Amino acid sequence: MVIVIFKMEVLAPKREEFLQTVPVILSKAAREPGCLIHNMGQDLEGENSFIVVQAWQNQAKLDAYWCSDRFGIFMGTFHLLKNKPTLEIHAVSFTSGMEAVNAARSRVKLMDTKSQQKNSQRSVK
Repeated sequence: MVIVIFKMEVLAPKREEFLQTVPVILSKAAREPGCLIHNMGQDLEGENSFIVVQAWQNQAKLDAYWCSDRFGIFMGTFHLLKNKPTLEIHAVSFTSGMEAVNAARSRVKLMDTKSQQKNSQRSVK
């Protein structure tokens, strides 16, 4: 799996145009072969900061998308941005879910319990 993260800062006077254009383009990209996840949202850094997160089955599917007319149209909206978007690409070799959170929390609780037992034993001596 390949995760792609675009971070974009829109020019303030172009925000409305960006919001009317880019989500429409990206919603169609979500139906590209190999696209598993395609989300866009406002970043917490500011009202003109946006983030796009995509997950692709593999690099070949992502490359095909990047070579598509649809991605070319998306790139055509970059004139609405304050700067070039930043891009991060992450190759994922392992995926987990809530079981990882539960396991981590269990380990911490177990360590806390053992630590409390050691402290109790020291107090008794």
